[in-house]
This record gives sequence, C-alpha cells and structure tokens, in this order.
Amino acid sequence: MRIESEADEDFEAACGLLVDRLVRWAGEQGLPVDGFMAEAALEYRHRATVDGRLGWWEPRHVEELLLSWLPQQVTELPGEERGDAPGTLRTLLRYLHAAQLADPRGPSLQDSLAAVDAAAEQYPAAMSDRTRWGLAKYWMTTAAEQGVDIRDGAALQRFADRAQRGEVAYDQQALDAIMEQRLTGRAPSGSARAEPQLPVMLPLDDELRRAGGASTTVAQLRGLTEWAGQDGRPVWNWPAGSRPAGGRMPLCGN
Repeated sequence: MRIESEADEDFEAACGLLVDRLVRWAGEQGLPVDGFMAEAALEYRHRATVDGRLGWWEPRHVEELLLSWLPQQVTELPGEERGDAPGTLRTLLRYLHAAQLADPRGPSLQDSLAAVDAAAEQYPAAMSDRTRWGLAKYWMTTAAEQGVDIRDGAALQRFADRAQRGEVAYDQQALDAIMEQRLTGRAPSGSARAEPQLPVMLPLDDELRRAGGASTTVAQLRGLTEWAGQDGRPVWNWPAGSRPAGGRMPLCGN
C-alpha cells in the first residue's frame, strides 16, 4: 500500500486494481461509490503526502482531501452531476478495513468516519469556493460557464486568445487569490518518501551527560585532549634535512 512517488506506472496499475475491487465490493455491500472520486482520493494520498501510504487515513488527510485537494484538482462543470466524494471516501475506508489493507498504525475506522462526517459539512462550500480552485480548473470552468465547449480544442484556444486580449469577463479577485496560493502554497512532496515519526521523549540532561561520558568515542576524544594539553603538542618533528622527498608525510609515527 505504498509506492515510490516516481513509479507512475506501478501506481496506475495498483490504483486501477484497487478501485476495481472497491467498486465490486461496494456493489455487494450496497454502499455508494464513485470510481473517479476513489481514484482522486488515492492519487492525493500517493502524490500529495510525504509518506504516500494508501491505507493510512488520519483526520488531517480526510480534511485536506475534501477541503483542499478535491476543490483544487477536480473540475465539476455546470450541469454535470456532482460526485459524492464524502460517501465514496466512507466506502473506501470501510473497504480498506474489511480487506485488511488499512494501516494498523492509523486511527480506528470509527474515528476516520467521524472525520469524514465533520469535513462533509464543509465540502459543498469548499468545492464552490473559487479561491480554492487550481488555475486550470478556474479557466476551464469559466470557459464552460460562458458557453465554450471545453472538449473542442479549437474553441478552447479561441477562448484563451480572447482572455489574453482582455475580452473575457472573469472574477479577478478569485484569480488573484489562486495566483497567490500558487506562489505561497505548500510545495509538492517530492520524490523522497518519509515515514511519519512518533514523538520522542529525551532523557534528562544529567542522564544524557552520564550516557555521553560512558561512550567509547567520547573517552578516546578525552584522552586525545589530555595528551595534547592546553597548549597543544606537535604531531611530528622532522630532523633537519630528513623530510621525505615529494612532500609525502606519514600519517602517524613514534
């Protein structure tokens, strides 16, 4: 349930298989599921989080998916039926636990479902908030709202040309917010995977000093310091005229 971020083909294959099994299982259980939304959820976990664990869903992941990632990435055109992302996520979480694919270090199913319920109340408003949209989604939706067939490449290009000439009406305030987010928002997770780290409690300072004093390396450094003394000591004294040819120096000597 974890794939390196640069392994696109491996992820696509695993995601497709997982979604197929999810849809089949949801049908047997009579649970709602949207295959596209399920793919989007798994893509978020794979591409937008550092650890990339598809089976580990904490409340912060649920909230970011529903209130940030999907509003930014998923375009819902005027007149189209909207996907049920919260319902799909609930079904995905249930499936992961039923199939024993949920990460055992993650929260319980009940806690994850409660996080979905909490975020679901804000989800419709988040999807409609243009300031949360990505730049491509913003212009695609703006074009569709003005009657442009966005599936027609030539028509979309003509719209883009008119927009560049200032002949298209659009929400400048929302566009400014989107551009600011692009400049100041969180950077992509990058290619390196990293595991979440549990909190660590360090010993008291006195215990750390005792442990350091018992270290072999510290004992060797202390001995070297005592040998050198406060004023230092020459490592090697060459008698006059006895320096080796070529400037080579032995690493140690008597």
